[in-house]
Amino acid sequence: MPSPTPSEFIPYLSITDATKAVAFYTDVFGVAPYLLLNMPDGRVMHCEFRVGNARFFVSEELPEHGGTPSPTRLAGTTVAIHLYVDDCDRMIEAMKTNGSTVLMEPADMFWGERFGRVRDPFGHEWGIATQLREMSPEEIQIAAEKMFADMSE
Repeated sequence: MPSPTPSEFIPYLSITDATKAVAFYTDVFGVAPYLLLNMPDGRVMHCEFRVGNARFFVSEELPEHGGTPSPTRLAGTTVAIHLYVDDCDRMIEAMKTNGSTVLMEPADMFWGERFGRVRDPFGHEWGIATQLREMSPEEIQIAAEKMFADMSE
C-alpha cells in the first residue's frame, strides 16, 4: 500500500512562555493569531498564525501533557525555519528590535537569495530570505562549485 501524499508541512513551535511568543510573532509578522486557544490556567494550548501563504503553530511546551520540549528546556534546537519575505533586511531588523539575536547578517548568497539567520527570544532559529533571482538546480550546483573552488585558493 503506498504512503499518503503530504499536502502541507506546518512547523509547530513548542515554547516556554508562549504568551510572550504570541505577542512577539504578532509584532514582527504584523498579523494577529488566526486562532488562539488558552488552557484554563491561561497558558497557550494552541495558536495558529497565517503569514502570507504560510502557517505555523505555537503552544506552551506542556511537559505534563507529553508536549515537545522547547529550545529553552533543551538549551538548543535541531531545526531552523526558513521564511521567505519581501525584504530580508527589514524582517531581520524587526526581529532584532523585538529581542532576537542575529546569528548571520543578511548577505547575497550564491543560490540566488538574500539570506540571514536569527534566533528568536524563545530559542527558535529562523533563516530569513528574499529571492533575488530564480536559479535552476544546475545553476546552483555550478555556483556552489565555484564558491568551494574560490574558498580553497
